[in-house]
Amino acid sequence: MASVLLDSVFVERSGVVLVDHLTLLVEDQELLVLIGPSGSGKTTLLRVVAGLEEATSGDVLFDGRSMEGVTPSRRDVAMVFQENALIPSKTVRKNVAFPLEVHRIDKDEIDQRVLAETRTLAIDRFLDRMPNKLAAGHQQLVQAARALVRRPSLFLLDEPLSRMDAANRQMMRSEIRLLQTGYGVTTLYATNDQEEAMAIGDRIAVIEGGRLRQLGTPDQIYHEPVDTFVAGFVGSPSMSFLRGEVSGREVHLSAGSLPVPPQTPSGPVIVGVRPHDWHRVPTAGLRGFVAALERHGDYSFAIVDIGSDQIVMRFDEDQPALGDELEIWTRRFHLFGSSGRAIAHIG
Repeated sequence: MASVLLDSVFVERSGVVLVDHLTLLVEDQELLVLIGPSGSGKTTLLRVVAGLEEATSGDVLFDGRSMEGVTPSRRDVAMVFQENALIPSKTVRKNVAFPLEVHRIDKDEIDQRVLAETRTLAIDRFLDRMPNKLAAGHQQLVQAARALVRRPSLFLLDEPLSRMDAANRQMMRSEIRLLQTGYGVTTLYATNDQEEAMAIGDRIAVIEGGRLRQLGTPDQIYHEPVDTFVAGFVGSPSMSFLRGEVSGREVHLSAGSLPVPPQTPSGPVIVGVRPHDWHRVPTAGLRGFVAALERHGDYSFAIVDIGSDQIVMRFDEDQPALGDELEIWTRRFHLFGSSGRAIAHIG
């Protein structure tokens, strides 16, 4: 297998910066997820690693060896694209077998490996079908089987579940995690679905505007975001932000105050709170009014007006009605400076 180092990779096309001097190490046998909004540079990074695009400057190294001038076919990389990249004139069997046939693998071994991979992904019943007779989600599974059957040193996945329905996405998250662990293949996985990233990644790299905003474990990204962009992007519904002012041992909000540690520097701040960290209290909380409700069976999300701010709050029990007056409180919140950089994670 292989470790991958992106060393100050810079990609510019027609005056537009797609990747901005990004440095990132993917450890051997790690599953690292690239997450960010559409247009953040994730796909470009994968294509540079695969050798399908050239970086304007910087380098890509596999196990310390520069890939400059190394063709895609000699990088031992398998890539699953978001769009359908199957050969339309070949059956599923032939599509999956194709990379092995190119390398002149023995026919009996090809048959065994094709059957093993398609069984693992539960698509063996489609072996004699043509790609255009399959649903979009199954086409992506065929792409995954074709990539895995090679047993590559590096596996690149570009939003591989985006064309699947919700039930299959849930199943495939677990399947990809099991496959990657079982094969021990170093994997770079790009998605804009933060739930997907949290579910399968050993580590997550949050990308925005071609720059690395934060790199860490799922827990670190979720509980210790480095700035308001990461805090707002990761989490569903996203974190609510309120303007405040730290003075003494309190942060003053438009609807009241919350206690802060004594060493917290004074001045203007942004307070971030996740929906499940708000709680109803009998009295002496921050007073709010339910402005909107979104029910999900045994839980609901409410948009609550508190002072001049709005927050999103989750209710698992004692669900409110539209217009209800609430007293709410939180012991877990995040403080960010006026620039958006994290100051403290409290609670």
